[in-house]
Amino acid sequence: MGKGVQIVTVKEVAAVLRIKEGTVCRLASEGRLPAVKVGKSWRFDMGRIERLFRGIQKTLKEEV
Repeated sequence: MGKGVQIVTVKEVAAVLRIKEGTVCRLASEGRLPAVKVGKSWRFDMGRIERLFRGIQKTLKEEV
């Protein structure tokens, strides 16, 4: 794995985003959160999650 890559679980993403674990799974299965399914579990690259939400925040600021 590349240096600085942080792979996290549904529980960790839910805690960071302050949403329910079920919502994280639903968003991942819909393709709205970047994730990889490993067996029955979802895994996330926290760097990609953070970049996604920085982009959303930037868009929201531009709309105001």
